Amino acid sequence: MGLKISKIEVTTDKISGRGGLPLFLRYFKTFGGHDFLNKTFQEVLPGNNKGLSVNQFVKQIVAYFIDGTNCHMTGFDFKKMDSSYSTLLENNQNEMASSHQMKRFFKKLSHIEDFTYNSILHHFFIWRLKIQKPSIIYLGIDTMVLNNDGSKKKEGNKLTYKKKNGFQPLHISWGPFLIDVLFRNGKAHSNHGTDFPDRVKAIVSLIRTEYSADVPIILRADSGFADNKVYLDFEQELNIHYVITSRIYITAKRDLNLLTLSSFKELKKGDFLWLYSEIGSKLGEWKKFRRAIFTKLQYDKHGQGIIDFDKPSSLIYTNIGNSTIADNSLVKAGYKHLIDAKEIIKLSHDRGADELIHRSIKELATKEQLPFKRFGMNKAYYLLLVFTHFIYESYKQDVTYDQVKSTIYPNTFRRKLIDFAVKLIYQSRYLVMKVTKSIYSQINISVLWERCQSPPKLTIC
Repeated sequence: MGLKISKIEVTTDKISGRGGLPLFLRYFKTFGGHDFLNKTFQEVLPGNNKGLSVNQFVKQIVAYFIDGTNCHMTGFDFKKMDSSYSTLLENNQNEMASSHQMKRFFKKLSHIEDFTYNSILHHFFIWRLKIQKPSIIYLGIDTMVLNNDGSKKKEGNKLTYKKKNGFQPLHISWGPFLIDVLFRNGKAHSNHGTDFPDRVKAIVSLIRTEYSADVPIILRADSGFADNKVYLDFEQELNIHYVITSRIYITAKRDLNLLTLSSFKELKKGDFLWLYSEIGSKLGEWKKFRRAIFTKLQYDKHGQGIIDFDKPSSLIYTNIGNSTIADNSLVKAGYKHLIDAKEIIKLSHDRGADELIHRSIKELATKEQLPFKRFGMNKAYYLLLVFTHFIYESYKQDVTYDQVKSTIYPNTFRRKLIDFAVKLIYQSRYLVMKVTKSIYSQINISVLWERCQSPPKLTIC
């Protein structure tokens, strides 16, 4: 039997339980993200440069989101008093921000326009595109409700479609990355105003000018984004493909009622069996027929048949196969098979993966409630969370790709790669971080540290 603890004493050693933070922050610095955010904010922030530098605020906010142990503004006060934490961030204690300093910084950030925030995301997006060099680009668009029902006095905190007060940002995603975001009040539904077409046009223009003029682009969305005017923009102006699930309107129902059993084909996906049939659909105000694919579920994952009135069904509208310029790009890039109806259904079903980003970003934030009363300050807070999430996803691809799955969520990431004990000591004028032998071998930390020194660089214009 081992010795029992007989007393507790204070140590002056610098010890921390967030040993993975220095690696993440070193990566943030060396790929150029830190300097880019610092430069961008310095150019647009009002006021003087007294007090802490923008550089310090940016670093500490990113660390705050990745750490996730105390995501309240008062958490900055506790971190400021923790000398081990400041050393972990390679700071002196007087360089640590208090909660009041952070609030003043977010008040300054509230004056920044949406264009500036999205220009940062676009810069990050092109950086990843040039690293991965995709031959086809799948975009997802959706809204996400942030439930702030317990704080109804917040500016812009409006009733959402989920019957809760909150905010409803509009997201465009590419794989695990959010690449364009509009922070909006809770009443702003999916196709609110011209937000949807405007943001898609901005992203498509960015891809065409900064990456490739002819790479195929396929946009996936749910029924909240079904709109004839938007379809026309995509078909006639942008020359991109769309796969959008729509409500089954009365006009379409009349066409579907004419389908016979022999009109349907089968699609087996995993344990599910779907029946599908293609039709040409022309709703009330439309001047042309569009390709539509009707699907209904026959058997669920348990092999259980679904009775008729309870069968999940959907109508998928697409211009794949009916858009000459976009189709030519698709065929040229080697994706002719996507014209097949089965492949289009799979594209529609795979849209669920785009929504996993919502779970990921909420888990990174640790809570949906935003900390401020002012809309602009909450927008700044949320966009900085989005930037951190983008860097987090890049870090998994560039640094920890052989240690954890790229699909892990923030809580698992923190448990495995952030929350481990380290001891910080000064040795021959160097700051040395020591870990236990088990941690050193389990996550191969020396290799991760080397990768943090030489990630793919972000070009700063």
